[in-house]
Amino acid sequence: MCESTKLLESRSSALLSATVPLELLALCNTPQIGSLDAVFLKAVPLKPRIHLTAPYRYVPQVPQEIIDLIVDNIEDVPSFHACSLVCWAFVPSCRKRIFRDICFGMFSDAPKKLYEILLRSPSIALYIKDVTIHRPQEPNFWIEPGSPLPAVLSMLSHINRFSLFGCWGDWLDIPPALASAFMRVISLESLDRLHVLTVANVPAAFLRHALSVRIVSLFYVDLDPTEKLLHLPPPTRSSAYPEYLNLSLDSKVGRILESMQTSGSDYFSNVRGLAVNPIPNSISSAQNFTRVLSAVENTVERLDIQWHEHYIAQLTCPRASHLRHLRTLQLHIIMQTPGHTLPQYLPSHLAKLQHSNPLLSSLTLHFHVPVASVIPVSSESISSVSDSVSKSGLGIPSGGQIPHAADTARLLRTLDGVLAGFSALQTLHMRVTPECSPPSVVPDYAAFLKENLSAVGRKGILSVKQGYRARGAAVMPLLPYVEVWPHRKE
Repeated sequence: MCESTKLLESRSSALLSATVPLELLALCNTPQIGSLDAVFLKAVPLKPRIHLTAPYRYVPQVPQEIIDLIVDNIEDVPSFHACSLVCWAFVPSCRKRIFRDICFGMFSDAPKKLYEILLRSPSIALYIKDVTIHRPQEPNFWIEPGSPLPAVLSMLSHINRFSLFGCWGDWLDIPPALASAFMRVISLESLDRLHVLTVANVPAAFLRHALSVRIVSLFYVDLDPTEKLLHLPPPTRSSAYPEYLNLSLDSKVGRILESMQTSGSDYFSNVRGLAVNPIPNSISSAQNFTRVLSAVENTVERLDIQWHEHYIAQLTCPRASHLRHLRTLQLHIIMQTPGHTLPQYLPSHLAKLQHSNPLLSSLTLHFHVPVASVIPVSSESISSVSDSVSKSGLGIPSGGQIPHAADTARLLRTLDGVLAGFSALQTLHMRVTPECSPPSVVPDYAAFLKENLSAVGRKGILSVKQGYRARGAAVMPLLPYVEVWPHRKE
């Protein structure tokens, strides 16, 4: 055994000893006899006739639930690896967590490494549940020649979430082997979430074959305009149909809607959650939003909308008054007027919403405020700035004045009266995210909102939070049902 392995085992033993009783650790490390092909090792000794040919393995003499509980309290990958080396009893549980989420770029060496691992240990494919692939920046170029990525995807049959992110690409440029691998993945019965961003000329069959998908995200996805939608073969199995949709309201969504509803399709018959991202300066956003709402108005219970302050056609859509089952509404407003915290038109439009959706029980208003003025921090005020940082919890100085404070306070009090009129409202979440960078001094928006929303505050339904966005950073698209962005680096 090499010195590095001995050192790793000693450190791992120390880590486990600090959190696990010594008696339990001794039981796990006692050499026991196990079967050659065991995946989940048994605690019951095997028959004597097998003893001569069976290898020695570390077989737990404690319930597997206790092993799983220990592993559940570990958060970093190096500790998983260390536990796997110290005691074989931890290997199955650690493998589940090490290989559960796979995220890699198409041009990295990750597909090759994963392929080699799966060839050595095919059972690891059982643990891979979430696969995220990032497209490279090179146009019209998906994978390197000889890449094992298609072979890797063909070995994975238990994927729950599949995401294809990255720069713009054309489906027509995908090598046939990779295209077939993609189609196979989305046809898996285990697939629950499908997220596709920025791909052109996607075949309509791509959606028709997603037979078990519950959550679908399509951002800047363009279906192949040369396909005759009316002559597409129907799916071979009955579809469960999506429950949650993420859509960008660009001109391409019309083609997607047409595909989904062709030949009397019931594709939207089960949608309970809808999230939309309007496109600024797009004349088709409002029309597409109306079409989407008309398709889900009899089923949707939650609606998430992100829009820019000066493009309010989505909020004024007549179809919004037909959402009879709407219970949760989240409005994410990207403010564009310098110095303004919330739009002037918001109280009047929410008043209309109050009459058309009396059963609304949860409302979220999130305001992305433009650049806050920069106030240099002098050496004499370092201590006071440090105090403001610790109080704000933002990591940046708080203090400063609310822009147009008097006008904003009057607008908030008007909004307070409207919100108090929602009889079924049980939760009201207010979020403010100003754009700034240290050493900016950010006004305390949270305290200002609480002070001027007294009516809903007295009802005990108000929660207020404040964050910040780095200066010059774009507001990310609204993807409330995705939650598959990389948690760690490759």
